[in-house]
Amino acid sequence: MRSTSSRYGSGAKVLHWLTVVQVLAAYVLSNGDGYSLYSAAADGLRRIHEALGMLVFIVVVMRLLWRLIDSTPVKQPMLPWMAAAARLVHFALYALLIAIPATAVLGTWLEGIPVTLPGFDIAPQITKAHGLGQLIMEIHTILGNAILWIAGVHTAAALFHYFYLRDEVFQSMAPGA
Repeated sequence: MRSTSSRYGSGAKVLHWLTVVQVLAAYVLSNGDGYSLYSAAADGLRRIHEALGMLVFIVVVMRLLWRLIDSTPVKQPMLPWMAAAARLVHFALYALLIAIPATAVLGTWLEGIPVTLPGFDIAPQITKAHGLGQLIMEIHTILGNAILWIAGVHTAAALFHYFYLRDEVFQSMAPGA
């Protein structure tokens, strides 16, 4: 369950890969723009998309709390620019994993639309501001696209470590390793 000096533990791995699956599922279930999800025809997809977004947020909070109590594996030796790039990408991913659900909630509320979760709706508690709500929903969409690009860079770097550098970076988080 806990991390060792060379590998992340099952707790960290489960939270990492659960985040990956949830983000991909939420992205696939979005229509790419903030408004087509709010048509009557897309009500079921919107509810699933919003529930996944809230689950992503919950899992990210759990990941951050887990990092407070669990150690991380010893850093693999790498060039300073690679280490800096890794820190930057990890920071960007965590920032996006928090900002994307936050912009979704704020944008829908400013549009006067409740956030829907399984079994109940959370009505807006702030004054409707249509123009600002639209802007924030556009930002939400941009951030949703950005996380896939940054996650793609993260994945490419992991594969580079595995296939080219042949170090233990990829294996430290690989499922089942």
